[in-house]
Amino acid sequence: MSDKKYFYDHLDEDIKNRLLAQIRNVWTHHSTSLEGNSLTLGETDFLLEEGLTIQGKPLKDHNEVYGHAKAIARIYDFLKTSVPITKQAIFQLHETVLTEGILDIDQPVGKWKVQSNFTTYTSQDNKQEWREYPGPQAIDFLMS
Repeated sequence: MSDKKYFYDHLDEDIKNRLLAQIRNVWTHHSTSLEGNSLTLGETDFLLEEGLTIQGKPLKDHNEVYGHAKAIARIYDFLKTSVPITKQAIFQLHETVLTEGILDIDQPVGKWKVQSNFTTYTSQDNKQEWREYPGPQAIDFLMS
């Protein structure tokens, strides 16, 4: 067990657990919504707290929320120990988040990427910009 101190250590166990659940729910909602998930914060909270699906929402969106929340639970477990986070642990988090069973050779699950990727965004001066991420050949070095 770790000797680390956390901001919630002084809280009663039930309050601490509720706070960590709220953090998980908000984190999950915002992370999955950035990727196009259609569940609202309230729906994400309901899904994770009650375990019930939301009528009219895609099963893919429910699975993304469950996968992300399970990955956060793993992160909370990492924080409770003094064990360093390894490359294999990062791959396991990736596998936990990705709940779709579709295999894609260009987007490997639980491995470093094999193709370059980019994103577009709107800059502060309202121009469409392009940002390329580091190439596959650099990822192992950068992550270590």
